[in-house]
Amino acid sequence: MTTAPVSKEPVSPDDESTALPDQGERVVHGNIAARIDRLPLLTTHFLYAGITQLWWGVMIAADGIVASLYPFLWAPEGLITSFQFDVLLGTNIGAGIMVGEYIGGYMSDWTGRRTTLIAAAIVEGLFIWPIAHTHQFWWLLLWNFLFALGMGMLLATNAVYLHEIAPPGVRQKLALRTQVIAPITLTLLAGVLAYYWMPEHYVRYLTVLSLAPIVILVPIGLFVLPESPRWLESKGHVAKADKIVGKWEQRALARDGMLADPEVGRHDVVQTKHVPVKEVFTGRYKKETFMLWGVWFLGYSGMIYGFGSFFPTFAIVHVAWSAHQLFLWTRIVPLPFVILVFYAAAAFGERYERKTWALIAGVLFSLVVVTISFATSNPVLITVTIATNCLSLFWLFTMYNYTSAAYPTRLRSVGTGWTDGVGHLGAIVGTSLLVGRLFDWTLDSGGWGWIWYCAIPGALIPSLMIFFMGQRQKGMILEELSP
Repeated sequence: MTTAPVSKEPVSPDDESTALPDQGERVVHGNIAARIDRLPLLTTHFLYAGITQLWWGVMIAADGIVASLYPFLWAPEGLITSFQFDVLLGTNIGAGIMVGEYIGGYMSDWTGRRTTLIAAAIVEGLFIWPIAHTHQFWWLLLWNFLFALGMGMLLATNAVYLHEIAPPGVRQKLALRTQVIAPITLTLLAGVLAYYWMPEHYVRYLTVLSLAPIVILVPIGLFVLPESPRWLESKGHVAKADKIVGKWEQRALARDGMLADPEVGRHDVVQTKHVPVKEVFTGRYKKETFMLWGVWFLGYSGMIYGFGSFFPTFAIVHVAWSAHQLFLWTRIVPLPFVILVFYAAAAFGERYERKTWALIAGVLFSLVVVTISFATSNPVLITVTIATNCLSLFWLFTMYNYTSAAYPTRLRSVGTGWTDGVGHLGAIVGTSLLVGRLFDWTLDSGGWGWIWYCAIPGALIPSLMIFFMGQRQKGMILEELSP
């Protein structure tokens, strides 16, 4: 690889003629990154960060959709066996998302964040609707895998975009306040619509989930959302980045009348045309990558997928919830509590580390889950599903925020995609292989194997790992945190 000398001056917006060699890189003081970080928090930040979370809510509404179809549609008619359901679910939330994150991570670091988000919405939208028109296992397996590619592409990109536009002193506030849009949208699509339409009108429901990414998200991406200026600068497209950031600066000046000077010397940016995937597994990022593999793997196997995938069946067995009650208690009622948790944490801003928040959420989740080993009354199950929804979503988004800040701009999506993507193998363990088997084997005796796995290896251990092995991130400049 050809490496240009380190420039001690920021690259001028008019200096894009200084082309990078095809396989080379150069290190410059990041003018664009420094100007982003000196900005106050603007409505522009909330708008664009909110759009990325709208993306998550619309697309993740279809996540693990087979878990909603199986108990009420396929199982009663004997169309899909229990093992086939586990395979479908694991293929969707495990293998499909994992492959999609690899594709999306590389694509995002190569062609841009905005382009990848648009492509992700198209891919998911195209392949959800066929699920409504077949009960054949092999066709269901194919469509579940293909639409999950879009979800994976999204997950490698949306938190990355948010963090690249956020000034460091308000990153946590911006992230958590806009991330409530994700569960709100998720609740509307996967909760309210499902409550009224499932299972009787499942074809209509799946059609809406298929159309929403294409009809809602693609136009927003094309006409509203700009490309990430940080990514543009990392690829040497400084003039394009300058045009975007210049508009933000004008809005800040119009509101406040002045701006702080950009600290250009603290923002060293590696500009490169290629995507240095190998860096994720070497040097300073090697330890971080392997640690995040473990955290994501265990977290997905337990608190994110392992518990929620089988709780509906557990509730139906113990308190005979109907489909409407299931969607009401697990997807609609928890929403105001989720919003309260996110806003309460956002109020602390950058005072506490993300890894500290992850530990708090993981410990509380473990304590809540084990209560159903001793009590399974209707009030207890309602309380547990509200609490676990709040805590698992808060842990999940805290880990999104941590992971996207752990890698530099040139490989931020690749790093996020590879760690979160490998972590989704834990979703297979959490469904098809281990946790699903533990659930089936111990259900007659209270589901103790499933409960204790989700509480300890699936929640407490990964939270302890990130707390003791993770890096300090609060209030730090991305270019100093991940050079």
